[in-house]
Amino acid sequence: MNDRTQPTTTKAPQPTDVVMQMVMGAWVSQSISTLTRLDVPDRLKDHGPQSVEELTQTLSVDAKPEFLERLLRACSSIGLFNEGADGRFGITPLSEVLTSDSPVSLKKLTEVFGASWWQLWGGLEDALRTGQSQPIALFGMNYWEYCLSNPKEMADFAAAMKANSLNSMRGVLEHCDFSQIKKVVDVGGGAGHLAIALVKQYPHLQAVVLDLPELMPIAQQQIQGEDENITQRLKLVGGDMFQAVPEADVYILKHIMHDWDDAQCLQILKNCRQSMTGDGRLLCVDAVLPPMGNTQGTPAKFLDVDMIVFGGGKERTEEQWRELYATAGFELIAITPLQDNFGTSIVEGKKPEHQA
Repeated sequence: MNDRTQPTTTKAPQPTDVVMQMVMGAWVSQSISTLTRLDVPDRLKDHGPQSVEELTQTLSVDAKPEFLERLLRACSSIGLFNEGADGRFGITPLSEVLTSDSPVSLKKLTEVFGASWWQLWGGLEDALRTGQSQPIALFGMNYWEYCLSNPKEMADFAAAMKANSLNSMRGVLEHCDFSQIKKVVDVGGGAGHLAIALVKQYPHLQAVVLDLPELMPIAQQQIQGEDENITQRLKLVGGDMFQAVPEADVYILKHIMHDWDDAQCLQILKNCRQSMTGDGRLLCVDAVLPPMGNTQGTPAKFLDVDMIVFGGGKERTEEQWRELYATAGFELIAITPLQDNFGTSIVEGKKPEHQA
């Protein structure tokens, strides 16, 4: 009899197992979003491990205890929470990033994924077949109009974009030198988070936030309480980037270009080119897709599909970026990858030497 211990062979997952895990990802996404909207991660972080009775009765989580327990057990099975034999659930490093005060909080982004965006993605098949924007199909208006007509959606979207932009904003501050720049315009700058960070880091810098007039009250609220030295060097301009942009040395378009088709992007870039002063620079902060045949870049590629759902925009390869820049009168001089949620890069352009 051979009593040697035989090596354990790990059985490779079957294709059906892998595909089922992928398909059930939609359930996982909605489960995480729902628990986050109910503030469960925040409650567990603030109060420590809790039973579902404590969560619902003492900490005001709006759910039936027996159903909440079933959902928490499912999410604990993927590492989102700790599950004790005593029926208490606790936070883990995964659910910590879903809390409000996490420095890398995904709370608001996760919440919008499971709310209106969840509805819109249900129309993916129709979008592929017809090319129709799903916000128009579902709401009767494009997504920006929907946000403007629904203050809560606008507030949630702004908070989600702030959270999503934190890493890309840090990337701009880390990789781009504005020490010799006099004035920068953040085109489509929303609530002004990047512009505020720039004028804080560079005491000489003037910054302009350009966005829709309807967004200016949100930006104004954002700068309230800032030091006078900051607010004096920060200007909020309500306008239309398709019509004109303020004069500046550098233009930043962070998570803007992917929302629009090539013709619309060209109009924005040509406006920047026309108003650019001196040896200016153009900084587009967006995804750069790998070339055909390269199967990496999953987050950016699914974000590209998201643009199909929302209608009109797309992510671009390096070759497509170069062509877009050249047509608008810029030379692409550098692509700097950033570590963020969607594989974003800084795509830097300048005026060609003979045109400067």
